[in-house]
Amino acid sequence: MITLRALSADDIPNLPQIRPTYRSATILQVDRVGSGFEVGWQLIEHALDKPFDKGAGYDFTPEVQDIIRERLTRPDDVHQQVAETNGKLVAFVEVELQAWNNTAALWNLMIDLSYRGQGLGRRLWYRALAFAKESDVRAIVIETQNTNVAACHFYAHMGCHLVGLHESFYDGSDETALFWLYPIRA
Repeated sequence: MITLRALSADDIPNLPQIRPTYRSATILQVDRVGSGFEVGWQLIEHALDKPFDKGAGYDFTPEVQDIIRERLTRPDDVHQQVAETNGKLVAFVEVELQAWNNTAALWNLMIDLSYRGQGLGRRLWYRALAFAKESDVRAIVIETQNTNVAACHFYAHMGCHLVGLHESFYDGSDETALFWLYPIRA
């Protein structure tokens, strides 16, 4: 049985138990159309000759753990939950209120490879959404990559809308950042 509960400080060193990496047989190819002020972008899902493998790109490094630990000190502004089974962490969700633009930033929604496809992502998403609604923000904002097609399909299925992209967001990577928004109120 998988249980959801609040993240504790003791959980943070154990977050690396979660293997949130991904492999994708497709990519959302970003095609630029036009130029100047009449430029636009088009995303087209394409099969890859060789699957994209994120590898260890989502490791919970000591620096990442420090950021999560700092957010843990602000429970009024941050919602953090883990999923566990038999004492092992298998998922993590983290959403932080952004007062400057009245949104909630979904920093992490990570499911271990072995526990995907069981509805755990939806369960954690709805917990994050409840926190955002209770906090009376206007929207949840999310960033993902054009290589993480499964995540893009998930967010679209949850009712998020693609609102932007950044072709050079990541240093030393060919990936494109995709920005999603889940509107809560106008």
